Amino acid sequence: MLAKICADDFMPLLGQCCYFHCEQHPVLELQIQAVRLRPRAQVPTGKRVPFVVELASTQDIGVGDAVGRLALPAQAGLPAQVLHEVWLGRVIPAGRDPAFAYFQLPFN
Repeated sequence: MLAKICADDFMPLLGQCCYFHCEQHPVLELQIQAVRLRPRAQVPTGKRVPFVVELASTQDIGVGDAVGRLALPAQAGLPAQVLHEVWLGRVIPAGRDPAFAYFQLPFN
């Protein structure tokens, strides 16, 4: 399933919340803040343009990098979906509000 996901799948979800589930931490509510294409990261045999989904939690919690399930909301007539075995990486606030926790979800 992850191999079929592309940046366009996340674009209608900008500003909406999704939920990350992993065994080590409680369910984490994340807001989808941005989708950034990374065409320079594409491997020669790759079929999709790599991209990163930028996410923020409304609370600063002790979650660092983690692997788990990401539950995405329904969109424009499509049902909600769950992405399994996704890697969520914590990133520094870098000039943003330090009261929030920031993450990225890369797709190569």
